[in-house]
Amino acid sequence: MLENETSTNEFDLSSMRLAGFGIRLAAYLIDFLILLIPTVGAYFMSSVGGYLLLAIPMIAYKPLLDGMLGGTAGKLALGIRVINVSGQHLGIAGGFVRSGLFILPSIPGIVTQIKMIEQGIPKMDPEAISAFQEANAMLNIASYVFIAIMIISCIVVAFHKQKRGLHDLIADSYVIYLDKPLPKQ
Repeated sequence: MLENETSTNEFDLSSMRLAGFGIRLAAYLIDFLILLIPTVGAYFMSSVGGYLLLAIPMIAYKPLLDGMLGGTAGKLALGIRVINVSGQHLGIAGGFVRSGLFILPSIPGIVTQIKMIEQGIPKMDPEAISAFQEANAMLNIASYVFIAIMIISCIVVAFHKQKRGLHDLIADSYVIYLDKPLPKQ
């Protein structure tokens, strides 16, 4: 579908309908539901290897699907696609560049979980978890800072004239509706 639209050398973005904040949020919620089960499973892993076996695919989900298929399951289900300025898929490297602001908040959490597993901290012991968090306050602060940056990037979509977030601007990408040209004005 997208390939037929972009077969010429010149890609005309003005003929495409850009996907805004609401539809992208809906796609994110679908992806959240898909990733919820492995996320919960990873949380209860008692070995670093088992944890990483679930955590790494969850981190790679967005960049690989956005880069290779033009969208995650949520985007594909809702008929929106991520494209580069030439109207093509981003590719794997482009997917990772675009997803960087979404991956960053995961890193402190992954480090935290690995350290908790290595130290044998029980998942259901609030006192042990609280003591661990106090001893590792910088990881929590980093996590909150990265989450704030990610949220700001997403909110920018609602106000940017081309409906692009900071992550889109960094990767030079657009999110468009597939097969829905811009209405005539």
